[in-house]
Amino acid sequence: MAIVLFEKIASLFGKPQDPEAEKRKFLKFIRKDIMQSEYHKFFKMQNEELGPLMGKFFFDLYKPMVPLQILMQNVAKSARMKQIIIEYHMDKELTALQERLSSASIEERSKTVNHKELSAQVQNDLGRFSQMFSNNCTVPIDRVYNLLLTLAAFATFDFFYILKHFDKNFTVQAPNYQPKFEHVKADVLIEALKDFLEVAYPIDQSEGWPMLFKILKASRNEVDIIDPSQWNKLLALLHEVQHSGILLLIIRFVEKNPVWQSKPNFPDEHIAKTYLQTVQAEAEECIDRVINSKRNAKIDELARAVFGTLPGERMKYYNDRYSEIYEKKNMGSFLYTKELNYLKVFLIDYYKKEVRELCDLFLIRGQWTTQSLAKPLSDAFHTIMTISEKLILFDEDLADDRETSSRMKGYLLRADRDKGQAHSLKILLNTVNEAARKLSVAAAKELITLGIQLKNLYNDYEKTPHEYIINWKEIESASETPISQRIGAVHKRIYNFVRMLKLFIDSAE
Repeated sequence: MAIVLFEKIASLFGKPQDPEAEKRKFLKFIRKDIMQSEYHKFFKMQNEELGPLMGKFFFDLYKPMVPLQILMQNVAKSARMKQIIIEYHMDKELTALQERLSSASIEERSKTVNHKELSAQVQNDLGRFSQMFSNNCTVPIDRVYNLLLTLAAFATFDFFYILKHFDKNFTVQAPNYQPKFEHVKADVLIEALKDFLEVAYPIDQSEGWPMLFKILKASRNEVDIIDPSQWNKLLALLHEVQHSGILLLIIRFVEKNPVWQSKPNFPDEHIAKTYLQTVQAEAEECIDRVINSKRNAKIDELARAVFGTLPGERMKYYNDRYSEIYEKKNMGSFLYTKELNYLKVFLIDYYKKEVRELCDLFLIRGQWTTQSLAKPLSDAFHTIMTISEKLILFDEDLADDRETSSRMKGYLLRADRDKGQAHSLKILLNTVNEAARKLSVAAAKELITLGIQLKNLYNDYEKTPHEYIINWKEIESASETPISQRIGAVHKRIYNFVRMLKLFIDSAE
């Protein structure tokens, strides 16, 4: 009845007639509808008062909600309740998959499975979990949770405020008190009636209520939060009053606004999607953490094999201390500090001494069968020496009095108030980091070449006739340490260092 009236009002208001006259006309229609309603005793037209029967209506809704009020305040938004609803909809296979994707499971498997295989396992489990969860659980989980929010909004509605106006002696401290309702001026409670409609409209006769109450009962050691028969009576009463449109009609009549409409609060949360994203993110974060932990442990192991102990800081400016000033402002950071520090230590402390002395024996004293065979060793050796000089210049260019550092710090000072300066700083940091990465990659490439050439020379020394160098006895006599032992030691150290650089490079890509 009320909906039909609203459509008539909406269509006629568009006509070029006197708005006030039209309003009065339709308020007469509303008056008539109220008088003909089976709930006409809710409203005393003459004095615009709400009657005792309306007080009883709210009391009949309030009584079943009393035990729920405190519970609903705490439970609706709790992470634990969300988890209970989600787990209730997951079958054994999904639960087992979820357990395999937990951090504890991934970390335990990492002890016996290499990181590539473990990563493949996790991605496979994630794919299966995501598909099964999306297909079977997303819709019912969100439906039940939104019903929970609907119930929470209704149960925690301030019924007491309304009832106190109908009976000034009404109190929540006396549950057995029998109220004596009186007439109340409608304008006093009109805003409360509007608020009530917002939370009452979403309480429909949905088929999902039994499932929600079943889950809530299971979460409370099989204790019902409300008697099912009480709930069904409440639903029936609420449905009848809503269907009559009496509350809407009263509000329109009292406010002299025949087109007023309620704005029901229908929850629309999507906890299933959020949960799925969380499972995926936590599993991926865990596998990354496990892989990085293994990689870092391997890097430290190789660093000790190369250097004996973990080297201290040798880069003067491209290091973590200088990087902090940019990190604190969320502008970025120096990304390759550890590998460049190790590279500098290796090139300065080891390469320019032991490797250089060994290569000098071959390139200066060695008599090669053809000069072309010496070229790869010579080229790799001198290119690495050049990289060593470039590395020192790269680091020095970041000194406080150099252009690159001055530009970066200037951008940093103005970054807070000028987005363009922040953008320029990030671009310059990227340029610096890319230069650092290229130095590391170039060094690894040339060290691999050098290692191959040393391996060839080791093999050449061990066999006859020699294919590379013909004066091995002369070279042997010029070396304090047996030459094969010396080549082997240098080759092993270069091999371990290249493996370490490769771990750094792979982790950055």
